[in-house]
Amino acid sequence: MQVNDMLRILNVDPGQLPPAPGHAVTGAEAFARIGRNPQPCVSCGRPATSTSVADVPEFGPRWIDKCTPHMIASTKTGGTRALRVRGAEHASQAAVRQTGVEAGLLTAPPTEAECARG
Repeated sequence: MQVNDMLRILNVDPGQLPPAPGHAVTGAEAFARIGRNPQPCVSCGRPATSTSVADVPEFGPRWIDKCTPHMIASTKTGGTRALRVRGAEHASQAAVRQTGVEAGLLTAPPTEAECARG
């Protein structure tokens, strides 16, 4: 999805987004934004569960922190691709069941305690 399309969906003024570093962001930098004290979602103000850096035309790199509903709303989808992903998901679930391992889909970033447990 193009940055301007995403900002339009989120109804965000790019000039109000916080500046981001011009280098590739590390996991630690991202976790610092959405970990223990998450930044607010740029669209609604709820605690953000995802973050990314986008090169916004005329503004440069900007943080885009989103809550889960706004992350989903601004994620590009396509009918054919979604079917392939859905099929891959079922195949992955079957493989996991064969190993006898419990698995789940993360819908929020792990806490520091969860990361420490591995």
